[in-house]
This record gives sequence, structure tokens and C-alpha cells, in this order.
Amino acid sequence: MGIRVGIDTGGTFTDLVAVDSETGRWYVAKVPSNPANPVAAIGESLTGAGFDPSAVDFIVVGTTIGINAVLTRRGARVIYVTTQGFEDIPFIQRINRKHHYDFRWRKPTPLVHRPDCIGVPGRLDEEGREIEPLDLSGLADRVAECLAAAPGPGSSATSGPAGADIAVAVCTLFSYLNPAHELAIRDELRARFPGLPVSLSHEIAPIWREYERGTTAQVDAFTKPLFERYADGVSQALQEKLVDGRWGLLKSNGGHALAHEARERPAHLLLSGIAGGAIGGAQMARAADAPEAVALDMGGTSCDVCLIVGGEALYSSDFEIEFGFPVAVPSVSTRTIGAGGGSIGWVDPGGFLQVGPQSAGADPGPACYGRGGTEPTITDADVVLGRLDPGFFLGGKLPLNPALSAAALGRVGAQLGLSAVEVASAMVRVTNENMANAIRIVTVEQGIDPRGFALIAFGGAGATHGCEIADAIGMRRVVVPPRPGLCSAFGALAADVRVDAIRSVYLTDRTTTAPQLDGLFGELAAQALADLAAQGATGSPVVRRSIALRYQGQNYEQEVAVPAGTVDDAALAAIYADYGRLYEEFYGYRLDGIPVELVRLQVVADEGAPALGSLPSETHAGEVLSTVAEAAVTSRDVHFPGHGFVPTRIVRRESLDAGTRLDGPAVVESMDSTVVVPPDWSLHAAPSGTLDLEKKA
Repeated sequence: MGIRVGIDTGGTFTDLVAVDSETGRWYVAKVPSNPANPVAAIGESLTGAGFDPSAVDFIVVGTTIGINAVLTRRGARVIYVTTQGFEDIPFIQRINRKHHYDFRWRKPTPLVHRPDCIGVPGRLDEEGREIEPLDLSGLADRVAECLAAAPGPGSSATSGPAGADIAVAVCTLFSYLNPAHELAIRDELRARFPGLPVSLSHEIAPIWREYERGTTAQVDAFTKPLFERYADGVSQALQEKLVDGRWGLLKSNGGHALAHEARERPAHLLLSGIAGGAIGGAQMARAADAPEAVALDMGGTSCDVCLIVGGEALYSSDFEIEFGFPVAVPSVSTRTIGAGGGSIGWVDPGGFLQVGPQSAGADPGPACYGRGGTEPTITDADVVLGRLDPGFFLGGKLPLNPALSAAALGRVGAQLGLSAVEVASAMVRVTNENMANAIRIVTVEQGIDPRGFALIAFGGAGATHGCEIADAIGMRRVVVPPRPGLCSAFGALAADVRVDAIRSVYLTDRTTTAPQLDGLFGELAAQALADLAAQGATGSPVVRRSIALRYQGQNYEQEVAVPAGTVDDAALAAIYADYGRLYEEFYGYRLDGIPVELVRLQVVADEGAPALGSLPSETHAGEVLSTVAEAAVTSRDVHFPGHGFVPTRIVRRESLDAGTRLDGPAVVESMDSTVVVPPDWSLHAAPSGTLDLEKKA
């Protein structure tokens, strides 16, 4: 075994965490991201980490390029092929609305333009039986017409002759029960248009809802050329660095996929960059003995929030990119908002201060970077408030210019009649409240009281704002991991080898037998284990099973875990009983006597993550990872809400031995993050390497 590497390519910084499996030595690196060429930062992080790249055994990369491409609509032009008569489904979408009484709200823009939607004659019924033969006689000509035509309004790519990205998404009725029609369409297109990427809905999202399955296939096609180039670029960058080991990409479900799967099913990597934070946050929650927690990953561009229960991050069978735009792939259950160190402060037409979701990103970055940015960001606000040391940002590798921050904040202040400090303080309060609202959505709105939970604060800016966010929620404990700015890269390194196999079914408790259900689970388990072996798994994986059930006539289902072993009559009865209890717990009543429908079966095959231990702090095992010499304890004036500027103790994190206690106000600095301890909080350096912050009584 050689060196294992985890890399997180964020919108502002690219982080690397690596461990030598033989010596136990850890390596870290943090470099600015390159939005124009994300792969370049991967090569730079490998160079800056300080180990021999030829000793690398395996690399896992988490990336945000997929979700960013969808959010900005910068992907391939998609040709959508579906059952004749259903070409308008991507535009009809759902009947519900985000704001019931807002007549200005518009449904999300599809990833496909209406002239690029092609209906094919042929039909399956609800049991997957063919009731109308598939007619492919005009399909190739219709696709050729789309390829030759100019893209319609809203299309993200230029068309045809210049060789711009074009891909096909195929979604026919009931293909999750019988894929014959989709497979025939794929074969026809490959014969006529070799090399044209094709995404099949039954392979990407074998579920029963047509709209959700269609949007997932479109996302897959939309990002497929992008991920193909990205995978090729990463492979080339690793070859140039003489890396011979295998590499993979972090998947939305918290597992990782080898490069060939990334090319085949890119929709499963859409939340790749976000999943690393959830995994890392759960690891740190367990290390801090905080099994009930909320992971808060605040980076330079966005903030991701994930609920942790029983020491494990919660997962979902789907997620929404925006309201009404679902992607039906297994993923970590997160809430993302545009709040990060690079979030820009601005004044809306009503004269109110807003922060984000616009971000200065890595280029030009906040005003204090001195790279041409002129708009004030949260980083600028933290500099003016004294929370960040301009000479120690990124361990001194990126000196900041406070005068540029003050000037940018002053320009906004001129519109509001406020000083630069007042604008900075207001921006911080607005951002903190936005993040507190995101926590409320994953806790209070789900019937969970977060006040007894710990807040795991990480990312480059999470530890800076963690205590004030906890105050807004009523939480009394904040845990800051070792190397908080690198926690997502650690999550990528610690990711499981995991495969999810899902199948939609249409069964009821009145007609389903235990042997029938056991046989279906057996087929799914065999599929999951085969896919796991293809990922290079060699151990003894754990297989977990679940069923999504609902009462007849309802449209929303809930997941019930299926115990290990053969599904016999007793086990099946216990599953139905568990569903009744779960439904009653969620809604306050139950519907005994109404038939229960079995909607979806899921099998997770999980080999588990390699035994890594905990990410060390700077002085763990006697190895100083920071390249900056330890600073003497100093003091400077730092601004806190309700207190103004107060003299504040400044310490370097590597000087905090296990057991050290500090009362606020204090600021703890390290290469990758800054921990702010307000006056009414205290800090304890735990033996695990985490910093435990508690609200004073």
C-alpha cells in the first residue's frame, strides 16, 4: 500500500489531504482553484503536498464542475427522445409552485429546447408489456435535422458543424420495467451517429416517475461531454506528475467511482464536491462524540448543511437542483446556499443590504486579494472586523490588503449611509442568519429540535462564523475539526467504496409474497455486488436493504429499512408494522386497513472506507504540517456584535496542546482556517485534535 490522496476542487480553493499507508505520515496542500481549467489546480496541489507522486496508490477527487455547469446552464446541447405524445413533459413539469401567490415566479428552465424534443411511436403498458411496436423509421432523420439546425433560445451550446457538445437523452414510458425500447433507440443512434453520447433513463434512474426520470437523463446527457473531458484532463495531469495509481471521482451518494463510470453516468457525480463535506463532517462528529450533529461546510463560494444522526450523514434517493428540477440519484441529504467567504454584499432596489448568492470566486476573488476585485465580500468584512490576520491568510502565502477591503465596503456604505465597519458587521449578520435558516430547514422543518445538537463547523470560513450561527439557532456546542479548511478533502479520502442499486416496482401488501420480495432483493444485491467488484472492491462488503412504501392513493413514500437475512412472512409483517409506526410518527396518525403500496426497492453494497484514523492537527504525532513558524501569543482588537471592538487574544492552533482551555474573546489561527471564539464562548482542545467550543452558562 502506498499513499492515498483525497482532493476537493472547490470554487475558490482546491484542497488535498493524503496519508502514507505504511508510515502513517499525513500531507496537506491548499491552492487557489482555476475556474477556467479546474484540472490545473489538481496538479498544483500534488506538487505542493511534498510527497513523491510515484508513490501514490489511489486518488479520490471531489468536484463541483457538474453542479456548476447545470446551475449556470453551461453544458451540452441535449436532444431529448421520448415516447410519442410526451415531448412536452420537460416543460409541463409539476403542478405545484414554489410560491403559491407569486404570479411572477417561473418554472425552472429545462436543459432541452422544445424543437430538440423527438417523439418516437411505440408504447409499453404499466407492467412493461408492449402494446404498440416501436417504430424507428424516422428517428435518425429527425436527429440529423436537430444536429443541422441552430440551437433554440436558451440552449447553452452552439450547434453542429463546429463540433460543439451535443448529447442525447432517452426516456420512454415504463422503461424501468422493460428497457427494450430505450436499448433499441440507443442502437439505432449509435449505428447512424457513432460517437454521439447517449444517456438512457433506465440505466441512470430506474424509477417510476416519468418527469423525474426524464430530468435525470437530461442532466446526465447535459454533463456527459464535460465529465469526459474532465476525466481525460485529470488522467493526463496525473500522468504528467508520474502518478501510476488508480484514481476515481467522489459520487453524490458518498462512494467513489472509477473514471470509466464517471464517463458513463455523470448524473451520479453531480453532488461530488458536496458529498466530501458530509462524509468528513460525520467522521469528525464521531471523533468528537457528537452523534447528533449538523455539519456546516462554509467555503469560499457556498455553504452546505447536512444533518448527522447516529454519527452518520443522512442520505436521500433524490435531490432538487432548484425547486421543481429533480435529479433522481442517491445522494447525501444536504442544503446548499450561496454563502461563503467570497459572497458579495450589494444593495437591492429597495435599499436593503443583501449578501450573495453572487460570489467573487477565485478570480478575481475578494477585494483584499488585490487581483482586481472591487465588490465587498465576507472575507473583506472579516478583515475589516479584525477576525482575519491579513499577513497570515493561507498561512502567509496570500497576504491581504485591508485598505482595499475598507474601500470596497465604503462604497456600499455610501449607498446605505453607513461606515465600512458597520457594513462589514451587517454583512456578517446577514450571512450568519442565512446559514442559520439553512440549518432550520434540515432540522426544525423536519420536526427536529437542533438545540441539543452539535454544530460541526468547517470549510475555510465555517469556524470563523460557527459560534454566531449556533447562537442564532440556540445551539450550545460547536466542534471545529483538525484542519477545518481541508475537511472536504479528508471526506473524499475517507469515502466508502459504495454502490446503490434501485428498482421501481408496483406491488401491494395484498398481493406481494415474501419469497417474491426476497427474490427481487436477491437480484438487486447481485447487481450491486457485481458493480462493486467492478470498482475494484476486494473485501467483504456490507449489504443494506430498504423499501419505499406509501398508502394506496398517496403520492409520497417513506423509506423503511429491511433487516438482514431472508425476507420471510414474519420479516414482511415487521416491515409493514415499521411503516405504520413511521407514518404515525411523521403525520400524527396512521391509516390501518388501507392497502400499502411498495414503490421502490434499494440495495446498498458498501465495502467501507480504509482505516485512516483521524485527520491530525498540526502537532499530532509530533509532525508539524504547517510551513509557518509558530507565532507568539498576541492580541488585537476584534469586532463582535453587541460588544464592538474589544482586545482579543490571538493564538496559533499548533500551540494548543490537548487539554488547553481558553475563554473568549479569542482567535485561533491556522494555515487553512481561523476560529473565532466570541466573548460568551469558551474553547477546549480535545485529545482527538478537535476544538470543542461551548456557550458559557
